[in-house]
Amino acid sequence: MDVKIQKIGVGLDGSTASYKALQEALDLAQKLEAEVVALHVLPIPVDLAEYGASMVELEAELRKEAEAILARASEEAQKQGIPYQGVILEGAIAESMASYAENEGLDLLAVGYQGKSKLSELIIGSVTAKLLGISKIPLLVIK
Repeated sequence: MDVKIQKIGVGLDGSTASYKALQEALDLAQKLEAEVVALHVLPIPVDLAEYGASMVELEAELRKEAEAILARASEEAQKQGIPYQGVILEGAIAESMASYAENEGLDLLAVGYQGKSKLSELIIGSVTAKLLGISKIPLLVIK
C-alpha cells in the first residue's frame, strides 16, 4: 500500500497542545515535502445579527484571536520553508474540521490531545474524541 501525504491539516485553538500538534505537523511536512493547512474553528452561529451588537463584537474579537493564532503558525511554517495555508471555519468544531479535511483532500489531520477546556485536563479533549469517531481521514493525536 503506497500512501502519499501531501496535505497535512492541523487543528489550532491557541492551546499548548495545539501548538505541539502544529510543530509535529511541520516536522512531518518537512520530511514528506508536504503542505500544512492550519484550521481554526469559530464555534459561533454564522448569523450573529439577530443576537445584537454584543454578539457581533464577540465574533469580531474571536475572529481577531483566530487570525493571530493562524499568523503565529504561518511564521513557524515560514521559518521552516513549508508551504502553509491558514483557514478559519465556523460551526461545530469537530464536524467543521472533519468536513473540511474530507472536502479539501487533506491526507492527514493532526490535533492536540487536549484543547483549551479545563475539563480536558482530566480526559481526552472532547473535540479530539469526537474527531476520532467521525474523521474519514487518518488522525494524528499529539500528546
